[in-house]
Amino acid sequence: MIDKIYIIVRNVIRVLVCKILFFVKYENLEILENYDKCIICANHSRIFDPIFLYPAIPNMYSVAKADLFKSNIISGFLKFHNAIPIKRNSNDIRGTKNIIDTLNTHSKIRLLIFPEGGIFKENYIENKRKTKNGAMYISATANVPIIPVHITVRPKFFSKVVVCFGKPIFPRLEVLKDRKLLKEESIRLINQIYQIEGN
Repeated sequence: MIDKIYIIVRNVIRVLVCKILFFVKYENLEILENYDKCIICANHSRIFDPIFLYPAIPNMYSVAKADLFKSNIISGFLKFHNAIPIKRNSNDIRGTKNIIDTLNTHSKIRLLIFPEGGIFKENYIENKRKTKNGAMYISATANVPIIPVHITVRPKFFSKVVVCFGKPIFPRLEVLKDRKLLKEESIRLINQIYQIEGN
């Protein structure tokens, strides 16, 4: 019964958001076929970004801000769709450990993390983009690759949205002992995401 509900909700989202409100096109989606376990890192400019990804990625989990889980109804909905809470703007050790444990527990899991940490509405200037270190740290700790994804920035309703998957990035384990290198690799990741071109 639960599986049927999941499929129904997924199909409703795919039709309503990805075919009616927006016209979503996926590019290089076949890259995912080689990685049953990975971290999906995408730019984040609209609240719909996770929904653009959700119908196209099997076994998708996601990291969401802990504040969303305060409401029992919203919390239940998010957990039903494999969302994992994390506290923003703090060193959430427990939340990070929970994410890593989830990655280690599942043999097939694609974990969505927005390295910008939230919706980013500012100008996209080289090396000055807002970015956090969590995705790169978790990737190195769990030793799983990152699949960078570029989503059309701030698309308008009833316009085309291109979701383009890039080549995998394999973590450098040295970042776990070098915070400067961790930051540099995180900046490299976000810049690489914006360099992905979709048509």
